[in-house]
Amino acid sequence: MNQDRYTKTPLAAAIGAALLLMAGTQSGHAQTAPQSPAANETQPQQVTISARKRTERAIDVPLSISVITGSELQDRGAIRLSEAAVPNVVFLGPENNAVPNFSVRGVQSQNRANIGFDSGIGVYVDGVFMGRGAAFNLETFDIERVEFLRGPQGTLFGKNSIAGAISVVTREPSKKFEATASADLGSLNLRRLSGYLSTPLGSDAVRASVAVYSGKRDGYMNNVATGTKNGDEDVTSARAKIMIKPSSALDLTIAADHLKDKSVAPSPNIVSGYGAIAGGNDFTANENLPTLANRTVQGVGGTINYDLGSGLKLTSITSVRKLDTTRTSDTDVGPQNIVASASTSVQKQWSQELRIATSRKAALEYVAGLYFYEQKASGTSLSTFGPAAPVLRVIRNTTGNTFGDINSKTAAVFGNVDWNVSERVTLTGGLRYTSEKKTLAYQQVVTFPAFLAPSIPLENDSLSTSNVTPLLSARFRIDRNTIAYGTYSKGFRSGGWNVDNITAGGPTSFKQTRFNDESMANFEVGVKGSMLGGMLNLGAAAFRMNYDDIQVTQQVQVLGGGGAVVGIVTNGGKAKSEGIELEATLRPTSALRLSAGVGYVDARYTDYVDTSRGTPVSFNGNKLNNAPRLTANLSVAYTLPLPVGSLTLRLDGRHADGFFVGRENLPTQWIPGYNLFNGRVSLAGESGRWELALYSNNLFDERYIVAKVPGGFAAPIGAGTNQTTSYGRPRSYGIVGTFTF
Repeated sequence: MNQDRYTKTPLAAAIGAALLLMAGTQSGHAQTAPQSPAANETQPQQVTISARKRTERAIDVPLSISVITGSELQDRGAIRLSEAAVPNVVFLGPENNAVPNFSVRGVQSQNRANIGFDSGIGVYVDGVFMGRGAAFNLETFDIERVEFLRGPQGTLFGKNSIAGAISVVTREPSKKFEATASADLGSLNLRRLSGYLSTPLGSDAVRASVAVYSGKRDGYMNNVATGTKNGDEDVTSARAKIMIKPSSALDLTIAADHLKDKSVAPSPNIVSGYGAIAGGNDFTANENLPTLANRTVQGVGGTINYDLGSGLKLTSITSVRKLDTTRTSDTDVGPQNIVASASTSVQKQWSQELRIATSRKAALEYVAGLYFYEQKASGTSLSTFGPAAPVLRVIRNTTGNTFGDINSKTAAVFGNVDWNVSERVTLTGGLRYTSEKKTLAYQQVVTFPAFLAPSIPLENDSLSTSNVTPLLSARFRIDRNTIAYGTYSKGFRSGGWNVDNITAGGPTSFKQTRFNDESMANFEVGVKGSMLGGMLNLGAAAFRMNYDDIQVTQQVQVLGGGGAVVGIVTNGGKAKSEGIELEATLRPTSALRLSAGVGYVDARYTDYVDTSRGTPVSFNGNKLNNAPRLTANLSVAYTLPLPVGSLTLRLDGRHADGFFVGRENLPTQWIPGYNLFNGRVSLAGESGRWELALYSNNLFDERYIVAKVPGGFAAPIGAGTNQTTSYGRPRSYGIVGTFTF
């Protein structure tokens, strides 16, 4: 198999044909006469977004952006952000919400899961930065829309958005009473309940809303060692808002949210070696310790908007948030109590953004502001050798505990100006200056023998950095609803420390695990537009991103190989990511809706030679980790009128090419590509007050691999090594009822 060779899959080919067909529709209708009023039913309203900190039509923004509304997420069956398919955005690895990992344009969000690392993809909820990855993969039950911004967003969003940003906008309290309830029952004993209530409190000047969600499902992995099911769902979530509008110029929104996730992540299937089960299937595990993925995410925030007059608007966003995580891992990946790991983290953050922006059309339109962010994070990582017979007697029941704090303070000033040179030409310039300081206080206490790991007394370290992240853009308006643009932008990801357990043969000090900032420069051209009165929307972008001082993690096996690794982190050279994104939506009639997207990316090291182990090793030309070359998505929905209402038939598909999970690009590091389809049949009442839907996710029961890693420990540390493979969730099905009051 030539893994580097581009091969069209049937789904990708179908999506490419759909995009060409939609483009051909525009060409064939270029001289069509104005449509009749009846045809307006086929012309959806233009989506407005706030990606540039002010309300704009999506087709007017000179960036590569995908927007999915909350209702579209529900129709797709996307319960979490990770299930929303858009070009060049991929969710990686097994379903573990405590350590989610995204890839945007071939750049992954997380290298390691400890508190010393920051994400390279920023996730924002109602303008508030989610400081740690465990808060990323949110449930979508009360979402107005999600904006996926590809490429560095360092000017308006700031640090840690080098690959892109995901902006989540939740529903605002409404002027009139609204209530929605939903119940979802399905395979694996699935029970999901959600509700939304919004109402004015006495008058339009005070409104409130409450949204609640509960999701429970049995696991799909049969763990032979414990007789339990792993890979379950156990999540409850709530959000409350109150909006106060004392005058036409002023509004205040106070929001509070809480999420509790007690899920057990799926365990890998042992393919060969220690713990392998004869006759087991892809969903058979054999571990004595479940993989907990517990998290509690909560926060309170306030947003103030004040109309200053003269076309100026002042906005303040203040937030306090807290995140707690608990994770466990059967490190030896087998049925005996040889090595177990547990980690906890507590993160507290405070943020304040104050900005002023123009609110009406003018020759100069701008947004400028100040941003402050403070984070205090503490973490522990405990490894324990159990009493199992294969373990050397001298290390049985010994432990290694790594723990401490990492705190950071960030301040930034930013501005972005649009100069409307003429009715057709707009030039944009933006700049952000960021100053950041981080401090480390960490230690390691072990009862291991010295040949396994050392004790390290409390160490203190610090790093300070300042960065300037610019943006330049030119936009040409072809007509009122079509633009062409070119954009240059830059972003950076903060440095830090890799505070994993330190073992013998690795670093001897936490100071040695320090790494510096990495940066990304993006060059992008694109065109986007709305044609045929809004019936057809098209977007295309081509980009090249230059990736410098990459924070590279080299996984070095210790303790005889197998599952124990130490992460050696360095700022390793340069890489490039270049490719395209194509998206289209078409509604030729009121009954038929089509949408499709294709992303292509070639992400490779261009200048990376590792000299850390003596002999230089070149990785030039190798692909970046977790960078599928081709991603695609397709949705088709057809609605039939019935005497009681309407029947909608819907099919959603997504494709991802294979990718490597190691910088060496070895065959054993290759994850094959996959095609997934979801189907849905829904019956909606004529009044619009109720809907019943039957659905199936992974409709054709595709067996697709999401991770492959070595496990176990060689004797005399353990009972032997093994090879494990993790599979995505098998086919599921259910019925969901939604009622509106």
